[in-house]
Amino acid sequence: MSGLKRNLRMKTKMPAIKSTLLNIIAFLEIAGGGWMLGIMLGIPGIGEKDPQVNLHPNLTLVVEGFFIILAAFSIWAGFLLWKRRSLGFSLSAALQFLQIPYIYLGSLTYTFQASLLSFIISITSDSRISFTAGAGPKWFFSEGGESAGTHAIGINIVAIIFLVLILSMRRLVKNH
Repeated sequence: MSGLKRNLRMKTKMPAIKSTLLNIIAFLEIAGGGWMLGIMLGIPGIGEKDPQVNLHPNLTLVVEGFFIILAAFSIWAGFLLWKRRSLGFSLSAALQFLQIPYIYLGSLTYTFQASLLSFIISITSDSRISFTAGAGPKWFFSEGGESAGTHAIGINIVAIIFLVLILSMRRLVKNH
């Protein structure tokens, strides 16, 4: 009988743990998107945006506009995930997918982290493995710079973990 009680207790606690994990992911998406949006729009005291180096001024506007849209997308995805909407799961999964790649090729650089946490593992052109942890929103895109030197391609492990959690929990929540 005690085994049955223990099994029933586990079943009642698991949804609360899963719900808490989804709330954490949703909060990080909302907060990260809001922080990033505040930086991009130049709100004082929020932080400074990274310069998008080596870009033509018109392309800089396009890239910054793209990242403003991604920041708003992050807030929207997090809000819908918080409300457990089916669309929220899809948008949050897409948002996490966009945060997985880390590309540094000298002449082309791309990174995007809206969920406030990142742990990037990358392999450099000189066969080194690099680990980089970060907190706070980060986005960067450049093209046309120096192509000589060390290059790196990596993945954001936190984004992969969040993506797996979102996709696995999506099945457990009723579609609204």
